[in-house]
Amino acid sequence: MTIGNYEEDYARYENMAIWEIKSLEDFLDDDAVYQEIFKKEYGFAWSEFPERKDSFTDTPVMVVSRILDYFGDKYFFVFERDNEHHNQLKRLQDKKIVNFGIDIYLMAPGKVFVLMMDKSKNPAAYDTI
Repeated sequence: MTIGNYEEDYARYENMAIWEIKSLEDFLDDDAVYQEIFKKEYGFAWSEFPERKDSFTDTPVMVVSRILDYFGDKYFFVFERDNEHHNQLKRLQDKKIVNFGIDIYLMAPGKVFVLMMDKSKNPAAYDTI
């Protein structure tokens, strides 16, 4: 399941890992399930993408988000370098609130990244008092 705001809810997640997606092709060619979801979401097979590329309006971040939203056992925060989601992660690193294990500023341009995580089982993570 994709999430839209990590900056406010970061304490609710654990077991983080960052996944680099070099290209939409690499992502979709990696798993047949992703291709099935793509077809369900967009109404045509991934193999037909080259012929439909000119009329396709979703960005790679949007495609990855839509596909990962089907998976409810993990949580995903999808971003590209210097987009709003990436900026949220940079602010958290700057405040030393979250350690991603890498310098979040050094993400390669032109690629999609996914922060994968589990929802915390610790009830204190949901305490809003």
